[in-house]
Amino acid sequence: MKIISILMLTFYASAYSECQNYLDDCEYYSCVESIKNCGKSGYPTGFGKKYCNKFEENLSSFSIEGQNWVSSVKHCLIEEMELISEAATCTTYKKKSVSKHVPCYVSSGYCSLSKEDKKIVIKTISGSLWRPSIIRAGLKVLSACK
Repeated sequence: MKIISILMLTFYASAYSECQNYLDDCEYYSCVESIKNCGKSGYPTGFGKKYCNKFEENLSSFSIEGQNWVSSVKHCLIEEMELISEAATCTTYKKKSVSKHVPCYVSSGYCSLSKEDKKIVIKTISGSLWRPSIIRAGLKVLSACK
């Protein structure tokens, strides 16, 4: 059983091995999209890359702490996505990816960001605030910050 677990971890750790060069880059999402082919509305292109780029575009608006948070969240989310099996369907990939937003936001220090930085986060993701999954994630983040 231990050998099977090690083999599974090895497989999952390198599920997107061709994307390893982009682990700290928004292009990671394009690389995953080239493997998964989820389309423009799929998670890699329609959400992951879209918002990664938006945070990068707004980076200078954040304080130094906020900029560090953006970098940390990006790294956390990409690391978590690396663990999702390449065999996962686009729907499963999206669900698993979205489920990592709350722990990544919180572990990266969202709760200790200034009010100004939090406003920039909200402004950056405002295009998706109507999505039920984003609303639920936002409420979970706020709850974790209490």
